[in-house]
Amino acid sequence: MSLQSPQNWELLALVVSLVIVSYLVGSLSPAYMVVRRRLGLDIRQLGNGNAGAENVSRVAGIRPAVLVAAIDVAKGLLVVLVARWISPASATEHFLAGGLTGDTFRNGVILAAGVAAVVGHSWSVYLKGAGGRGAATAVGALCGMVTIPALLVAAPAFVLLCRHRSTTWGLATFFVGTVLVTASMGYFNIFGYSLLWTAYAVSLPAVVGAIHFASLKRQAPPAPALPGR
Repeated sequence: MSLQSPQNWELLALVVSLVIVSYLVGSLSPAYMVVRRRLGLDIRQLGNGNAGAENVSRVAGIRPAVLVAAIDVAKGLLVVLVARWISPASATEHFLAGGLTGDTFRNGVILAAGVAAVVGHSWSVYLKGAGGRGAATAVGALCGMVTIPALLVAAPAFVLLCRHRSTTWGLATFFVGTVLVTASMGYFNIFGYSLLWTAYAVSLPAVVGAIHFASLKRQAPPAPALPGR
């Protein structure tokens, strides 16, 4: 199959469309919608200005923040599952020159969908470039990409989050633990994981770290007084 074949152009169009849709799904901001509905205020003008669950917990309480976090996780999981469903390895066996295998290309497409959702969450088109830091969306994407390692790490990460009352502890444990478990499974070829999956598992936390670093440069507006708080 040549690079210029109709099948390859159709597949390329599918991949581009998938990345764009993943970005748009990631751009949906439950933090903005929940705070707007509950308080009638703009989350971008409250707290540290981030449209994420952690800021929602500061300005609106724990329960709204849990709802926001759940939706953000679901966004990342959804786009990855859709990418896995519509990008079968058999359709990409001969895509591009250079001998990429079907599985390698397919997994790259899945990763691209997850990264697009995280980027959308952090630079939402609906919020004119504002957003959160993408951690919860990355958690969902990792659960869809490396499901078994992510599930094995989720419980201890949640325990640490509750014990220390810190999302930093929980997220760091989840991201680092998932990468280490994926690497171990890849090394011993358990459940079909390869070392390549480790690179995919590292990519999403790396993107979140870069976004977090970039967000430090954002000037958060002073938090106005909230009614009844």
